[in-house]
Amino acid sequence: MVGLVGRAAAYRFLDTFVLIFPFYTVMFTEHGMSPAQIGLALAAWSLTGVTLEIPTGALADRFSRRWLLAIAQVFRGAGFLVWALFPGFWGYLIGFVLWGVKSALVSGTFEALIFDELKAEGRPQDYARAIGRAQTGRFAGFMSAALIAAAIAGIGNDALTLISSASSLLGAASALLLPRAPRAAQAGRADYLGVIRRGIGEAVRRPGVLPILLFIALMQSLLAACEDYWQIFARDMGLDRPAIALFVAALGGSQAAAAALAHRAPLGKPASLPGLVAAGGLLLTAAAAVFHPLASVVLAVAFTGLCRVADVNADARFQHALSGEARATVASVKGFTSQAAITLLILNFGLMAQASEYRTAFFVHGVALTVLGAGYAAWLLARPRAVS
Repeated sequence: MVGLVGRAAAYRFLDTFVLIFPFYTVMFTEHGMSPAQIGLALAAWSLTGVTLEIPTGALADRFSRRWLLAIAQVFRGAGFLVWALFPGFWGYLIGFVLWGVKSALVSGTFEALIFDELKAEGRPQDYARAIGRAQTGRFAGFMSAALIAAAIAGIGNDALTLISSASSLLGAASALLLPRAPRAAQAGRADYLGVIRRGIGEAVRRPGVLPILLFIALMQSLLAACEDYWQIFARDMGLDRPAIALFVAALGGSQAAAAALAHRAPLGKPASLPGLVAAGGLLLTAAAAVFHPLASVVLAVAFTGLCRVADVNADARFQHALSGEARATVASVKGFTSQAAITLLILNFGLMAQASEYRTAFFVHGVALTVLGAGYAAWLLARPRAVS
């Protein structure tokens, strides 16, 4: 178990150990990209992931998962190389498409490899613990990269991008050190439309499942829409490059701590979870309204931590609301709905910032989260027997 967990954590660490992470959207603005163009480039990444989710799932059932995870890192490394060689809208757009291919290849493949290895060892019950520790490695890589980037920010975007491209080779090598797990189960995702139809049918038939599915999809899409713009938010507040990287590291640290402690949150009452989302929305709204470096940084860090707690607990409630036979199909619908909404809202964020400013887009998304949380809480209170 230790060897498997260690190698899985190392892969996830190197997957997020990317020095350009704290600066890439700021880099886009420095090369003349408008908010709408940034939104379009980010949406291209998300749309690529949605489009390739099912085909790459089929690949993971037919070819070596270790090699697919390694190839995924090469795709993103190539994307960073394109960024360095062609710094402009089309170069960044192509780079994000390559990154989207990487995301689709990793999605589901990594989890399937870990589960099948544990299944072969006769301890599939350790899956949650193994994945949790691998996620710890992921957050550690993100924070480490941001802290190092803060120290060497002066070397410039081109150097950081090239280093990020090269570091993807380390991620690819770490994938090849993962075990050759035998296939314990097929993903069964080739019938894409059939999965969606069955999942929608199950969600509609089971009382209360569809509302929480839509709630989670909207919450995750609103959070994801903001995620890639925090760097610009910090820049617009007046933070310099090292401070931006430290701010990004603080956001990652907040999420890491929140994820580790989320199961301890006192969210037993049905309306407590959406209430937490509404509170997070108020924090985001306040951060955009105040727009002062010290106060807004504290509010933003608190917001990301609070919403990570809500996200972890919302997924747990969703899983408990499903029956065993419905779990995979309804989860497929939730994943598709979330990613499709993320694509639209990322693009919408950029268009909103284009029409006004980034600060306004953050403010509006904070209000939207508050309304979403308050609305779902009111629905639960009005229907106490609904699935929460």
